[in-house]
Amino acid sequence: MSYERYHIPNLKRALDVFELLARNNKGLTLSEISAATKYSKNSIFRIICTLQDCGYVVKDKDGRKIVMSRKLAALGYAGFGESNIVEKSMDVIRAMRDELGETAMLGTLLQNECVMIEQAPGRFSFKFLGEIGMRISLQVSAPGKAILAYLSKDEIEQRVSKIKFVKYTDNTITSKRDFMKELEQVKAQGYASDFGEEIAGVHCLGAPVFNAHAYPVASVWITGPASRLPKEKFDEVGKIVRSYADKISERLGYNLI
Repeated sequence: MSYERYHIPNLKRALDVFELLARNNKGLTLSEISAATKYSKNSIFRIICTLQDCGYVVKDKDGRKIVMSRKLAALGYAGFGESNIVEKSMDVIRAMRDELGETAMLGTLLQNECVMIEQAPGRFSFKFLGEIGMRISLQVSAPGKAILAYLSKDEIEQRVSKIKFVKYTDNTITSKRDFMKELEQVKAQGYASDFGEEIAGVHCLGAPVFNAHAYPVASVWITGPASRLPKEKFDEVGKIVRSYADKISERLGYNLI
């Protein structure tokens, strides 16, 4: 059932601007936002002024581009209803980083992508880092696969049906059938992997975080070079990552027994 007849036009425009800025984390000018949304510059100007006064967007250092602030992310964290999942996770993520040495990250699903919401930088001089809000395709994402595998069949089908299965490397999964098999394997072993599926030579291992209702609200993962995270170590390290994810799940009220 559609409720389009009840939509508030200006609210719809503001949400369109939010989604556009979320996809362009380096920022956009007013003209670029207007061109992308096909809304008038005057309308975009008024929306941006309102969002800026409310603290949801800011201007870059040159004053030309508009970027999203972290206020919306903070509201998103609160929206988990888990007494701030970031606060409950950070010491665990740091401990995982300290044990494994690689950059440890926390993320969740946003629309049909995985988004990173916090990280603990690795201990090695050469390490991988991302920006808060960084989005990753579910097709090639260890944390995304870790969450997807534990959703209901209907929700998995709904989300997977929207994946375009773009080929990034020779290891990228490029068909729905193979991806569904991958999710079955993830659920069977308890952790997910990215075997250089987006960037050749970069490996990730992730595991789901559950709330009190046994719903996978987030995931934790590590990212490192293939030389330090070779495939033959996936099972050993994947189980360690899962053990840290389970610690966070327990804090959120999930019963592991």
